[in-house]
Parts: sequence; C-alpha cells; structure tokens
Amino acid sequence: MSLTNEPRWLPIAPWLFLFVWSAGYGVAKLALESTTPLNLLALRFVGAALVLVPFVFIIRPAWPSSQAFRDLLIVATFLQLGHFLCIYFGLALGASAGVLALFAASQPVLIAMVGSMVNRRIPSGRIWVGLVVGLLGASWVIFVQGHFSDGALLGAVLGFVAVVSLSLGQVYDKRQRPECHPLLIYVIQYTFASFVSVPIALYLEGYQTEWSPSMIGALCYLVFGNSLLGIFLMLTMVRFGAISRVTSIMFLVPGIAALIAWLVVDEVMPLDAWPGIGLAAAGVLLVLYAPDDSKKAGAEVP
Repeated sequence: MSLTNEPRWLPIAPWLFLFVWSAGYGVAKLALESTTPLNLLALRFVGAALVLVPFVFIIRPAWPSSQAFRDLLIVATFLQLGHFLCIYFGLALGASAGVLALFAASQPVLIAMVGSMVNRRIPSGRIWVGLVVGLLGASWVIFVQGHFSDGALLGAVLGFVAVVSLSLGQVYDKRQRPECHPLLIYVIQYTFASFVSVPIALYLEGYQTEWSPSMIGALCYLVFGNSLLGIFLMLTMVRFGAISRVTSIMFLVPGIAALIAWLVVDEVMPLDAWPGIGLAAAGVLLVLYAPDDSKKAGAEVP
C-alpha cells in the first residue's frame, strides 16, 4: 500500500471494518472461556507478530527514522496495549460484549473532543451534550442488565477507558503521521506489544490456556481479523482522511456486536436495553451532525 495514494477499495473499508470490529467482542469473550485476559493479550500479539515477521525478510522494507519509531511505539501503547487490555479485563470481569461495544460506538464523540483539545479549542456544547447522552444510554443498558456486582460494573468502566485509549492512539497517529512502510508499522507495534505483554502475563497470571477448537478458532480470528485486518483498515482510513466514513456508521456497532455475541456465546441483549442503545446512538449522531465549526474541531488534527 502506498503512503500517498488512496487505495481503490477505500469506499468499502468502513463497512468491512464495522463487521470485523463488532465481531471482536463476542469472539474475545469466547476465547476468555479458555484463557485469562493477559494470556489472551500476549497470545494475540505474539501470533500477529509471528505471522508478519517472515514477510519483513522477504520484502526488506526500509527501517523508519528514530522519531517515527518512537511515534509508532506511542501509538501501540494506546491503540494496542491500552485498548485491548481494558477490553479483555472488562469482558473477564463480567461486562457484556454489547456494553463494551456500546462504548466503542461513542468513539466519534471522543475523537471530536480529543481533536478539539489537541487543537487548543474548547469542545463545542453539542459535543459535550453528545457525550452525556451517550453515557446516559450506556448507563441505561448497564442498569437493565444488572451489572452492579461481581466486577461487571468495573468491567463496563474499563470499556469506556478502552475507547478513550483507542481515540488517543488514533489522534496521535493522524497528528504525527510517522513515515514507515505499512508492513513495518504492524511488525514494530505487535513485537513491542509482545515484549511488554508476555512477561507481564507470565508474572501476574502464569501460563493459563486450555486449547480447544473454540479457543483456536477465536484466537485465529483475533489475530487475523482484529489484529491484522481490523487495525490495518482503521489506520488506513485515518491516514487517508476516510475515518469520518466509519464514524458515520459507528452507532451500528452495539447492535451488530450484540447479535454476533448472541450467536457466538449465547449472550442475549434484553429487549428493554435496546432503548439505551438507541439513546447512545443519538449521542453519536448529535456530534456527527454538529455545526461545521464543531466538526472541524474534531477532524482537524494535522
């Protein structure tokens, strides 16, 4: 992929990303039936790195500058380690895939807010209202599902922290635009994440993984679907200014994630929780259709 020419398949990238990302919550919950959060995090990153490293020796891309290398590590810290660590712990603590996906759908609101702050602007009133409405919708779903015990409420909070970390990583990547061959971007980030997560997982949890067909299938999806295809689509859209196309449909993530979680782990979203999902979607749409100055504040992250 060229760093300067927009790929021809870019128009379908938002819809592909929507499905890939939405499925990740239910699949991760399936994997956590056979392993622990830190073990899953380490296995995911090691798997992704091992898949990509051989291609480095075949293609032999140019190594990035020291500044670009540091920028890639910073992006990996937020977008890889911070985001997925919170997601996996949130699921392990009992938060539903639908609730965590609900917070993920608030990403356009947080991107707009972080973008405003990075450009030293006060976020518009509509952005604040959108955030509040979205959080009210999430609170509704959490209340209906009864997530107040056994760590499930903390898991839901971690879901919000996860999307904050993801938003910070995206904004930093778009602002810095580290010049690097696309293959090396992922090799560097996943290798770094592996070196961080593996020793921490072994020290805090030990090796705790029961291999089964469902675990192998879930891990393959998290490596090839989320880690490789999903992150590739996300960063490509960020770099070519197409992230607004996916933010315009992010409000669909909770519904799709809830449906996939029902199919994968038999997790049912209660009927009376859907109004909360609708309220959260309204908060996102409120920001997406904000006045031009509000949009500019959220999108202008040169």
